Amino acid sequence: MKKLWHLGVYTFFIFLSVYLLEFSSLHLTKFLGWGIDGYYSISAVGEVTLLVMFVCWLKKKKMLYILEKKGSKKSRFFYLVISLVATYFVRQLLNTFQLQFHHLIDNKFIFQDLISTLYSNGQPTFLATIFYFISSVIIAPIFEESVDRGYFMNTFFPNSKYYLDVFLSALIFGISHLVFSHRDPISLMFYSLGGLFFALVYRWTKNLKITILCHSFFNFLTYAKPIWIFVYNYVYYHFFR
Repeated sequence: MKKLWHLGVYTFFIFLSVYLLEFSSLHLTKFLGWGIDGYYSISAVGEVTLLVMFVCWLKKKKMLYILEKKGSKKSRFFYLVISLVATYFVRQLLNTFQLQFHHLIDNKFIFQDLISTLYSNGQPTFLATIFYFISSVIIAPIFEESVDRGYFMNTFFPNSKYYLDVFLSALIFGISHLVFSHRDPISLMFYSLGGLFFALVYRWTKNLKITILCHSFFNFLTYAKPIWIFVYNYVYYHFFR
């Protein structure tokens, strides 16, 4: 019965974060007549609120131990460096895999008509970019790793001999990213393999904060090239011309 209760709570938080948050943010933005900037602002506030709710729930259930640092400072630094290096190579491998089969990826967004309406209300500005960056590089990794790794792997099949905690966490992570778009086998493999890597990092390091940093770095690599191009052009045109 206790496991069923935990499964219900886990499913509830996944539902809130994946479906209800997106659905409500889109419709609330449309109702207010705002554009894309408004959508990303509302979505960011919702994500932070949901994260706070989850941490409060962990505190109430005396499960904040999943956020505790483990191991000596020296060992944590060693694990962090190795994990970040591994994250870089995993990201490159997954990018290559994704590009190889990009023609099989379904990019259709189920709320495309609604998104088009928001774009007509106002095109994205630098504000939308900032909110999207914060969401994908900071908020999402903290919430997803806390729920999918910290909570799930410590509740269901913890330290399973057959790595059931790792594989199930990876599979659920993959499926949860296919609710609104990319509902195809290639995307399922891409996200599930990413989830598998994060689950293995957590299983190896026993440190959720390192896993969160790896996830953040994984997502940040999407922006690394555009940021480098922007910085290079800014420095070149302002100081060398």
